[in-house]
Amino acid sequence: MKLRKAPIDNLTLQRLDQSLDEDLLTEAYSLEEIADQLRALGGDPEAIGERGKALVRGLLGNADSHAHSDHLSASPFGGVPVSEQRQGTAFDSSKRDFAFKQLLHAYRAGIISDDTFTLEQRSLESGASDVGHSAFKAFGKTYASEREAVIDFLEAITPAEVAASEAIREWLRTCEIACIKGGLKMIAEREAYHGRAFAERLIELGRTVPANVRPEIWESIDYLRDTSLSDLAKLQRATSQYPNPEDAMQPLFEFISSLKEDQQTKEMLRLFAADELSTLRWQNTLCAVLTEMKRNGQIAASVK
Repeated sequence: MKLRKAPIDNLTLQRLDQSLDEDLLTEAYSLEEIADQLRALGGDPEAIGERGKALVRGLLGNADSHAHSDHLSASPFGGVPVSEQRQGTAFDSSKRDFAFKQLLHAYRAGIISDDTFTLEQRSLESGASDVGHSAFKAFGKTYASEREAVIDFLEAITPAEVAASEAIREWLRTCEIACIKGGLKMIAEREAYHGRAFAERLIELGRTVPANVRPEIWESIDYLRDTSLSDLAKLQRATSQYPNPEDAMQPLFEFISSLKEDQQTKEMLRLFAADELSTLRWQNTLCAVLTEMKRNGQIAASVK
């Protein structure tokens, strides 16, 4: 693979020593060029240190890195031998989390291939599975492992997202307020694709999607189908359930931050949480506006 070569004018010994700096992930030079520049700056190439050398070898994509277990892997996030990565003895949770981010950055930049990315991701996950199996706490519950907590959450949220999408579409059939209808159309689509994505993830984790929505979740969305409630009444009820969007989302954000092993689900949930927070902020803002307009007798004139 031919890597992009960025201008070398500003290359400094300090930048090379910071071996995990993201700027270096998209730059590629030969060892000779790097050594020449270091000497021109008055530095000693041999003094770069093992971490700097490891990054250079990683960026240059050691052709035989997988042929010998004592060679560095082709990923640019550090100098951990392949054999040690697979044993999971070199990473604690914080290092593994950071390593994955660097791995993802390198993959998106085209520095590593699909196969290398998959191999290194599996190595990280394998290392995580070998780390201690202490209890994992989430949403006020205690689980035997992070995996158990993730599966429990996905089994609850997946059918809920599908049901919410269907309930919102039913509301749309009778909705008469244009600004509410516009928002509902977007939210219904988001809820639907959340459900599809989470269903796929559950299957990847070796589980199936529950057929039914949990009762406590169903109670929180069933009113959306109620044709006896006005559009504004439904919006007000939704707002009353979650008067402070940030506070309502905090448990989910904490859960996401606590995930150290399942990086794939973590990133899915990060984007999911952003969507949900956006929905809560939208409904609360619009509800305040429409409620004030109704109080002032303006609501009828604004609805077309």
